[in-house]
Amino acid sequence: MRNSFIDVEFSDIYIKLSKASLHQFIKRMMNQHYSLYWRYDAKTIYLMIERDESVHELPFLRNTEFLTLSAESIYIYDEGLASALESLLQHEKGNGIVKRSTDGPLYITSYQSGDIESMIEIDGSEKVMMNQNGSMIQYKGNDKSLNAKTIYNVMNLEIDYVLMELHEALESSDESMVETHKRKLRRLLSRREQVEQLL
Repeated sequence: MRNSFIDVEFSDIYIKLSKASLHQFIKRMMNQHYSLYWRYDAKTIYLMIERDESVHELPFLRNTEFLTLSAESIYIYDEGLASALESLLQHEKGNGIVKRSTDGPLYITSYQSGDIESMIEIDGSEKVMMNQNGSMIQYKGNDKSLNAKTIYNVMNLEIDYVLMELHEALESSDESMVETHKRKLRRLLSRREQVEQLL
């Protein structure tokens, strides 16, 4: 991951919040001893959230009756805030992808209108996927037991993750990891092309 202290990344997040819901979220965070304040620019309002030495900012678009939390990527390195934000994503019927790294696997949960669309565990070559009905499906390699559309969506998430790793390797000038991630990416893109033929 980008830094060892980053545990959770929220990608393509979109949550429309009424002012009442936002006030409840702020009150909940303050009850957990976070400090909150606002920062403004021309189009965006930022909710700044502090605790101990960590500072996070959540970008909101200005609207009349509600505020919209919208961002391509937000890194959260505080478990309490990450859990609160994921709960907000569910309760307010938001969309987004939550990538939660652990000492072991990476967990990727995709939300659509507040519901879990898919949950994937990435650990080596084996993946475990949970769909919105809660059933677990395991597959390895090109197992065709999943339908083509599901495999395609899973592969897109994997490609997104490998691209992130490649970017980090390029930034740190780690040539060995750059080549490793490029190989992974070529393999995934080739497999995705094969799956596209089945759609």
